[in-house]
Amino acid sequence: MSKFLANVIKLGSATILGQILGFIVTPILSRLYTPADFGIYQLFLSIMVFIAIISSLSYYGAINLPKKHEDGAGIVLLCLFLIVITSLFTTIFFFVFSGYIGQVLNAPGLSSYLFLLPVAILCNSIAYVLALWLSRKEEFGTVAKANLFSSITGKATSVSAGIISPSPFGLIFGTIINDFTIVLITLKKTIPDFHYFQKVSLNDIKQQAKEYKNFPKYVAVTNLANAASGSITPFFLMLFFSPIIVGYYAMAQMTINAPLKLIGNSLGSVFYQKACIEKNLNGSVKNIVKTVHTRLISMGMFPCLLIMIMGPELFTFILGAQWTIAGLYAQIFMPWFFVMFISVPINAIYSVLEMQQISLRFTVVLLISRIIMLLIGGYSGDPVIMMILFSSTGVILWSWMNFYTLKIAGVSVRGAIDEIILYLVFGIILCSPLILGKYFSIQSTVLIIIAVIISGIYYSIIFHRDTQLKKGLFDFVRNIFQK
Repeated sequence: MSKFLANVIKLGSATILGQILGFIVTPILSRLYTPADFGIYQLFLSIMVFIAIISSLSYYGAINLPKKHEDGAGIVLLCLFLIVITSLFTTIFFFVFSGYIGQVLNAPGLSSYLFLLPVAILCNSIAYVLALWLSRKEEFGTVAKANLFSSITGKATSVSAGIISPSPFGLIFGTIINDFTIVLITLKKTIPDFHYFQKVSLNDIKQQAKEYKNFPKYVAVTNLANAASGSITPFFLMLFFSPIIVGYYAMAQMTINAPLKLIGNSLGSVFYQKACIEKNLNGSVKNIVKTVHTRLISMGMFPCLLIMIMGPELFTFILGAQWTIAGLYAQIFMPWFFVMFISVPINAIYSVLEMQQISLRFTVVLLISRIIMLLIGGYSGDPVIMMILFSSTGVILWSWMNFYTLKIAGVSVRGAIDEIILYLVFGIILCSPLILGKYFSIQSTVLIIIAVIISGIYYSIIFHRDTQLKKGLFDFVRNIFQK
């Protein structure tokens, strides 16, 4: 388990450094770009993610499964071929229909940037596949380095473009540079593995495609529905309201979801690789699922409570007065984000155990329920009502999925609920000075100072209780200074 933790910390530390940079840069971006700019950017990003996530028919999920590296290399080549084909079709489609798409979405400003979609999809998809190959080779340090440097180049590009001529192009181009940086760094590390790819024949690739046919059959459809679930909100906000409301939503997502998602993904990437190994060795994933789930709860509970208590104050102080509404949206989303944070990484066991149809059914139900809630919220005429309905649906369905996943893995659901309650009560007790401060209308600056102090106390206690996590962190820091 110590090696597992070291790999998590490698990815997580780079993520934390990247997020620190992101938090430093976000107040600059929020003052360079308008909410409407972020709204157009969010629409572009939603379309890009929607296509990129299925560009390889989700065969990337099988890269870690074969015992032989040659077979894994065959899946990588299959993925790259499908990604190129998808990008070519995307180029033709958006060249013909870009103007029409902008009109349908009530966002004519979007049409001017759709020509960048094929490049964005290509960079994002290839970066993900190469990172998974390096994950298979346990090159987590390279993946961490790629995540960190990509964050630097991407943010620098967006800031520079915003200073020169602020528009959605600067945000979009920054995302492309971010993913392109990952491609360059991971590709350089992949080149020494070229001998594995040389051994792969066309028949080998066909055989891998046939052997792992459940991935396009179930996982691709699941990912498509999941991407739709994540992408439909900005589209509904644009149809019922305006780009400004979409911008508030985008800022709330970017500010609070990005760090939780990246930390969760760092843990999830290592978890998936470790779960594949454990399944191949002893046929069980119970221990790794229980350990990861507990750590996700301990890491995610406190920041979620913090945003729920003082989201608008934090957004106003850090980003500027024009983003107070985004802070309100963040408050509404936090319970949903927390449940997703502790659920998504361990859902990888459905691919490990080849039970992908379960994820598919859940995602379809989630998508349908979200569409219904967004329609009800949209016709209410109040974006806040839409956000509340959207978040509540996510909390209910993801909670059910979380407990079902634990049951499949053989982990006690009652024990998991007790852990959630334990960290919730612990977090509320630590946050009591903030609650009292808000009740007595203490100045926001003082509240933020208090929040920083109690955050340090919370995570100090967490690391003190989790001796394996503390040892892994100390070993990693010591290795950094030794190098």
